[in-house]
Amino acid sequence: MRNLAKDAIQSLFLVACLLFAAALQAGAQDVTFRTYKDNSGFSCEFPSDWDFQEATNGDRVFSGLAGDARDATIIVQVIDRERTAEKTAKAQLERLKGQLLAAPEGRINTEGAAPVAGQQAPFAIASYRTADTAGRQRTFNHIQMVVTAPRVFLLMSYSAPEGVFDEQMKVFQNCSATLALGEPAESEPKAEDDDPPQFSPPKSDDEEQDAGKPAPTSDEDTIVWRRNSDRGFWIAVPRIWSSEIDASEPYSLDMRHPDRVEGVIVWALDLDQSTKSKDFADAWEENLADKIFFMNERLAKPAGEHPGVGVPKMTVIMRQYQGEVSGATVQSIAAYVVYKKRGYTVVGYHFLGDEKGRKRVHDAVMSFRLAAPDN
Repeated sequence: MRNLAKDAIQSLFLVACLLFAAALQAGAQDVTFRTYKDNSGFSCEFPSDWDFQEATNGDRVFSGLAGDARDATIIVQVIDRERTAEKTAKAQLERLKGQLLAAPEGRINTEGAAPVAGQQAPFAIASYRTADTAGRQRTFNHIQMVVTAPRVFLLMSYSAPEGVFDEQMKVFQNCSATLALGEPAESEPKAEDDDPPQFSPPKSDDEEQDAGKPAPTSDEDTIVWRRNSDRGFWIAVPRIWSSEIDASEPYSLDMRHPDRVEGVIVWALDLDQSTKSKDFADAWEENLADKIFFMNERLAKPAGEHPGVGVPKMTVIMRQYQGEVSGATVQSIAAYVVYKKRGYTVVGYHFLGDEKGRKRVHDAVMSFRLAAPDN
């Protein structure tokens, strides 16, 4: 994995460094659709302005971010065919229909089968009452489909309030039309239990998962500060991550998990002149981002704000990207900052869908400091 990134980067940096010094302005182009590739073997397309999260039960959740689309949700549940009691797609659908009927005012409106990924996938269309993202009780329509894939069932659903359901139907239709099936990646984890996933109506914004629960102590959860005296920065990462320095220009510190696609790379580049952080970020994107496998595509969704690097009045630019390796999607979050004619690029990357890995790399990128941390 390291070789994939380093070989591509080293072949480009000699030319790109000259362009960084000039801090060329280049606006990143948003895309209409992007491809999500899951390490369980399936891929599909969804709008670039939709969000992706993995729920605590492992569901892959795609949702709109703006306007009426905020109440539209596509969920893909991945079920191990050997471990589930329902051995056919029809049996899986029957169980899901029971859960839909148990929802407030739940009813099954129609059933059938649709041509998806080279098969006739059984589906049901239901309705029920639940709260939208604003907390208002509304009637939601819901499509539930079961697709048979190598070694797994994909339980694909689309739900939205009446009116919004028809307006955003094209998103689910595109997702289904572009669905491609393949073998799970070698690193795909097994489910930790045999309990089937349970249907639940869409959650409002204030029902986010509890991030305050204490996590079990392990090398992955033990965080240590690493001080880099060569280029004057600090960063907090899991103790289990390895650490390797490339002292050539541009200088880099590569820290990564020993067993999975997960890590953070810090690049430090000496510039010829003072440059704004945004110009530095734009120049990086124009000349290098698309050559690094986990930064191939700029995502439209915002990456939030960095808490600061410990130096007053320092602007930190945050952006998100994605790429792929071994047939699975890799997502990354990057922080760009310029201090005393030196540009820093801090990029954390992980398998899309690995929520624990996402949090580890996110916390590491956010910990980056140009002054000694308080703790």
